[in-house]
Amino acid sequence: MWVRSEYAGELAVLSAWLCSLMPWVVTYIPTGTQIRIHFPYVFIQFTPTLADLRAFSAFVHEGADGAATEATATAYQLWVVGAALLSLALVLSIAYYVYEERLEAESPVDPVRLMGALLVGAGLPLAVACYYLWVGLAVFTIPVGVFFMFFLGGTLLVVERA
Repeated sequence: MWVRSEYAGELAVLSAWLCSLMPWVVTYIPTGTQIRIHFPYVFIQFTPTLADLRAFSAFVHEGADGAATEATATAYQLWVVGAALLSLALVLSIAYYVYEERLEAESPVDPVRLMGALLVGAGLPLAVACYYLWVGLAVFTIPVGVFFMFFLGGTLLVVERA
């Protein structure tokens, strides 16, 4: 397999932190030349022009309030769901990092597989949100973090545990 079973726990913790720190989607809006970088809990919008560089940011729960279309509002509501599942993965990663042996011995569910399910579960609403951003804003979207969530989560789901 891609990862040895003795390093699956470390990969699970690292995967949760990597997915929570990288942007899940980057959008480019040709009208007005705007670039939006959507991190799991905040998005930053840049308007780079030759005259000046303007930027603003908003948190995940504020996104649906300023949505221009219903599709964009749906995308931001799905973003909240994905961020909540990613938050659960972060909580699990901290518990797994601190109590690794105890959690592996006493947990009824394999924590590595649970982490994989949480990452794939967070990736699903964010992938659908990418579609709604594309439809609602007519923008060019690159779902960077969504690919990583699916890849790392899928890897954790199929890793052979000894």
